[in-house]
Amino acid sequence: MTVASLEQDTFRQPGPGGWKQLADHFPGALTPEFQRIFSQSCPAGMAMYMERYGVLARSVEIAFVNGYLYLTPVPIFGPREMRRSPPIAAVWLMARMHPEFRRRTRAAERALATRPWREVTAHWFSVERTQWHQRNTALQIIDPSALTNTDLAEHLRACRVLVGEGYQRHFELHGDDLLPVGLLITRCAEWGVDAATAMRALDGASPLSAGTATPPDWQLITGYDLDCLAWVELVSRPTLGAKRSAPDAVDLRDFVLTEHHDELQRLVDDARAAVPLRDDNGVLTAAWPMGLLRRAMLAAGRRLGFIDPSLAVEMATDELLALLDGAATPSVHELTARRADRARRSQLTAPNSIGPEFAIPPLNALPRPLARIGAAQLATADHMMVEAETAGIGVGDAPYTGRALVVDDPSVAVDLIEPGDVVVTHCTSPSWNSILVLAGALVTAHGGLLSHATIIARELGIAAVIGDATACTRLVTGMTVTVDPRNATVTIV
Repeated sequence: MTVASLEQDTFRQPGPGGWKQLADHFPGALTPEFQRIFSQSCPAGMAMYMERYGVLARSVEIAFVNGYLYLTPVPIFGPREMRRSPPIAAVWLMARMHPEFRRRTRAAERALATRPWREVTAHWFSVERTQWHQRNTALQIIDPSALTNTDLAEHLRACRVLVGEGYQRHFELHGDDLLPVGLLITRCAEWGVDAATAMRALDGASPLSAGTATPPDWQLITGYDLDCLAWVELVSRPTLGAKRSAPDAVDLRDFVLTEHHDELQRLVDDARAAVPLRDDNGVLTAAWPMGLLRRAMLAAGRRLGFIDPSLAVEMATDELLALLDGAATPSVHELTARRADRARRSQLTAPNSIGPEFAIPPLNALPRPLARIGAAQLATADHMMVEAETAGIGVGDAPYTGRALVVDDPSVAVDLIEPGDVVVTHCTSPSWNSILVLAGALVTAHGGLLSHATIIARELGIAAVIGDATACTRLVTGMTVTVDPRNATVTIV
């Protein structure tokens, strides 16, 4: 992990390479412990799947600039920062002579031939999800307030271990829940089918996104970080009911030559299996374990006599454990100052990217299996976020007019939303699922074709415009607005 030690409130390049912010996941400055969790688990988990499936990167490097999360790919070979794409002849030779490139080519060839993500997905739903459910439940049934100081410290450590292992597994599974979608997008592009149309083949593939099941008590609901609320902490909870019918999936065979239909069907089947894996494992490996860690930290805060126990989440777990063991610092005064400073930094305007764009090697110089996996990986990254300077993307077929509800906190949205509202927010996460069941349409400032906002809009069959960068500043709650997914516009009526 790189924690950028820079002039306060500036956003300078934290290291070589081009750095991208995950604004759709983390719109503000993150807590110290979450920074440690992410920096330890994300590079390790992604390195596992990248090596297994022959991705053209070793992993990603994580940096925090003013508490905002940025990442950059770690190339297999060569400098982190290339401003020009290398010559085709040099890439051709390197890909066939360098031992690591050759290993990656063999891994990509195996992955394309055996489609191991299908087996991983089947194992998740038949075996692994039960195991994670049991691990979470075993910690949730413990009442931290009834433990001795020694046992509470052990419980806190156990929750921290679960979070670390869960997050690493979550990122490792991205090879199985994202690459098949990237393969569908890139192969369709070769056949002349645009990404937006290709993604319509996944409509209805992820009923888990519809938010109709009651979450576990300590699953985080209002976001990903430790300062977010779990389901049991919400003052108001939305009434969960049956989901609305998603639109019928588009049959891509109408756009592709008959000779490619068998391959197309395999790609669609793989991608449709991948989408529910991504939604399901995020709860069990990330949101629920993180909620359990939050509960343990709050219990420690109460044990330490904090008037506001939530100050505990402004600490790293080792600091909290030291306090439980009798240490005198950090003090309540220092923790209060930390929280205030993090809140202040969360109001900064963080750039979506820092540093130069990474020069992508010419894929046509690579062996075909390596090029296909490389293109799929790039597609998943490109379609996760719409660049700020480009127009948003539309989801759905028909315009929708309704009252705008501009809100960023799902715990606030629970109290304010009225059935049929147009929810306008910077980004969504699974914490919004049960709220968006009530929405008539959705507008986000961040996101892309593979973002959560797009998936939930498809599954609920509601109109959406994703990646409208100015929506949260030009729209106000109470306005009547029309969301037109065909033209990707949001207009005030």
